[in-house]
Amino acid sequence: MDCGRLALVVAVAAAAMASCAVETRGVAASGAPSPCMYIFGDSLVDNGNNNNILSLARANYRPYGIDFHEGPPGRFTNGRTMVDFLSDMLGLRPPLVPPYATARPADLPRGVNFASGASGVLAETGNNLGGHYPLSEQVDHFRAAVAAMGNSSAFRGSAARLAEHLGRCIFFVGMGSNDYLNNYFMPNYYDTARRYSPRDYAALLLQGYAAQITELYGLGARKFVVAGVGQIGCIPYELARMNNDNQPDTPSSVGSEDIAISIGIGGGGGGGGGGWGGGIGVGRSSSTSSNPNGGSGSGGGGSYSATNPTLTPADAGSGGACNETINSAIAIYNRGLLDMVKRFNGRGPQQLRGARLVFLDTVQSGKDLAANAAAHGFTVLDRGCCGVGRNNGQITCLPLQRPCDDRSAYMFWDAFHPTEAANRIYAAKAFGSNSTAEAYPINVSKLAAM
Repeated sequence: MDCGRLALVVAVAAAAMASCAVETRGVAASGAPSPCMYIFGDSLVDNGNNNNILSLARANYRPYGIDFHEGPPGRFTNGRTMVDFLSDMLGLRPPLVPPYATARPADLPRGVNFASGASGVLAETGNNLGGHYPLSEQVDHFRAAVAAMGNSSAFRGSAARLAEHLGRCIFFVGMGSNDYLNNYFMPNYYDTARRYSPRDYAALLLQGYAAQITELYGLGARKFVVAGVGQIGCIPYELARMNNDNQPDTPSSVGSEDIAISIGIGGGGGGGGGGWGGGIGVGRSSSTSSNPNGGSGSGGGGSYSATNPTLTPADAGSGGACNETINSAIAIYNRGLLDMVKRFNGRGPQQLRGARLVFLDTVQSGKDLAANAAAHGFTVLDRGCCGVGRNNGQITCLPLQRPCDDRSAYMFWDAFHPTEAANRIYAAKAFGSNSTAEAYPINVSKLAAM
């Protein structure tokens, strides 16, 4: 089971149903629609790149895609993903961006999805699930796509014409959850928790992340949407792992770090060992939100105390306690990720001149969704619509298994990933929220119109 799925899931961010109205109007109200969109990430946004490789991180079988009229395409949910909705809001026609694995040369200028379930910032993340493409390889795939476009008749061999085109595109990057769930918090398979404190591990990931963002910038990317990791300590998979005493099945030492620390990263420097990303599991997670002003607030999974870092009661509607050891480690990472965005947007030596980055705080969005679950039609927040065992989270959705009947009432599709209904709200929030606590410093609509 993939941790990357987790990361987006819990952060299943809330967008008032009213804000979903912006979905079809897209950027039309504020400017020209974006001509293209390129996607990098894990299973939260993978749409089929893992279908034909030797991997457990695959979702090209029923009931995955049960509400997707094209059939089970490899998306880790019942229908469309967050980026599927975002591409529609941005005005792409047709709205669905093809996976790189099956993209044709003619598809490349409009956009391609490079995401891969089980992937992470570190190259070894997700190896426990088999084949996948870490962030560094996804960037390599984009490099090959840029070369192919440069040699195509569409741009007539003009580097300037291609650069102008790519400069108008949206580059969505969402990675990190698998680096925790399918690496750091898997001590029987990886030794990273023994070698790095949560603070040092986050710094390692952020160095690798910054290096890959810089690589994309060098290839022509200028408009970035960087999604934080959600409260993966509150997803069905983690809730199912709690023992009878509500103790988390994670290294006890991890929670002892001071999460109020600020992480400094070298803008475009150092490579933390390859790409970073999600994977099968996706969900945004963090007990402390990455506040744009640098402060910390309590996350959707409850409050955190440095002297008692394990478990606290989850917010209303979560159905129990969350694993705050994981959430607190994610909080450190999210804070550093926001700092990276600020550095690249700033005027200092680490600035990416001419680029604009937007940070999506999925923890804040997830808190809003949980707090207003009834208004969004959600009645089940702590278990998957499809799965096996406690919280439908001990084993993920099996081939031909019968899922719940009313998918729109569930926040989670399986042990890790959000339902299509939650993804729709996530996308609407990212696209149109005017809260800098959710989209910093601007929302995706305004970014596209720049």
